[in-house]
Amino acid sequence: MEYAEKNNGSLFKKILKWAVIGFLAIIALKMVFGLLGFAAGLVFFLIFRIGPLVLVIWLGWKAWKYFSEPPKEET
Repeated sequence: MEYAEKNNGSLFKKILKWAVIGFLAIIALKMVFGLLGFAAGLVFFLIFRIGPLVLVIWLGWKAWKYFSEPPKEET
């Protein structure tokens, strides 16, 4: 078979096919980058807003446990 017989599609069909593939690829990349941006925003929110709050509560709980223990008798 010759090349022309295998590729009997018109140039317009090829251009349209690659345009659709490119359009779908751009949409897919936009969705992926949007998801990555959302994940990064969530991580930064948890680290810089919730993390310090959890750390302060944890340290307060440890201090409460340390200071609320009865004194130990030394013999």
